[in-house]
Amino acid sequence: GVFLRKDPDCAYISDSGFGGMTKVLNALSNTKPADDSCTFWDERQRITTPCEQDFYTVDIKYTGERKTKYQSVNGKGMVVLIHGLESNSNSSLSTDMGQAYMEDGYDVVCINFRGCCGSPNDTLGGYHNGFTDDLRHFLKLMSELWDQDDFDKRPVYLSGFSLGANVVIKCLGELGDAAMSLYNVHGAAVTGAPFDLERNIKCVDAPGFNRAIYSANFLKTMKVRAQYQLDRFCDSDPLTELFDYKNAMSATTVAEFENAFLPKIYGFKDNIDYYRRTSCYYFLPGVAVPLLIVNAEDDPFFDPNFYPIEESVDGGSNAPIKMERTKHGGHLGYMFHQLSDTEKKIERSTPWMPT
Repeated sequence: GVFLRKDPDCAYISDSGFGGMTKVLNALSNTKPADDSCTFWDERQRITTPCEQDFYTVDIKYTGERKTKYQSVNGKGMVVLIHGLESNSNSSLSTDMGQAYMEDGYDVVCINFRGCCGSPNDTLGGYHNGFTDDLRHFLKLMSELWDQDDFDKRPVYLSGFSLGANVVIKCLGELGDAAMSLYNVHGAAVTGAPFDLERNIKCVDAPGFNRAIYSANFLKTMKVRAQYQLDRFCDSDPLTELFDYKNAMSATTVAEFENAFLPKIYGFKDNIDYYRRTSCYYFLPGVAVPLLIVNAEDDPFFDPNFYPIEESVDGGSNAPIKMERTKHGGHLGYMFHQLSDTEKKIERSTPWMPT
């Protein structure tokens, strides 16, 4: 997984069965709690949503001397980065990707989904796998800055991982040609794209290691968020009609939680309707700008038998989509992994970049 990718014992595991699992379990037992402090980003902006009742934040990394808000003097363009579930701009993967894009000459903006910046958001809910509202709003804000004398119209690129990858692809599919014509989006590169959430939820919640480790950790943080929102927006009433509090808190799987929490807040019939309406697979045909998708065949969160190569240029699609699938890597474990002896001979600060 992504959070073990820098552990020396998990860099390249060739042992099968119990031998390989033992290395992973040992690494997990030694994992320290994440440090909420982060000094990577140069600047944070708080942005009010169109309804003027909520906000999200963006963190900015300039590739050189700051020219104006969101732009450095000689930046080649802007990369808008979207993080994953229960993550934020402080995650090591967000900062690693930001560093790599910055070193390539781009200003980087990481959007923190509502409630993920360290401060609770101001309305019930926050975000989900298909929540493109804040990304689209931010792209619109950037396009409006082109009329300012000190703000250049430079290329915009989108990038994201896991849930963020789904949001980027769905957004591009929704926008179609408007991605370029209205917002100057020239392309995108994502990794860990879930494609079909209805298929994958069975893998995420599968009995055994996935449910005990990954699903349990997700559930823990999501329940904390649900309890906070009940207390703040529902007068701490467990019988609230705004979402199914009882079943959300008693959920033993992510699917059960999503079925209890999401439908009433966002207007879905149930969690299956949510998966079908937000899975990025259904939006691939609408993508109109170059898009690179990198996944691993052994990703434990995804159905290994579903890989829609037919929606890429290599599969005969007219959409400008390129898909790459590594044999190993797990869920984002190949991102900025420990360098092999061969890779150490190459002069570069990052071992892999989806460009």
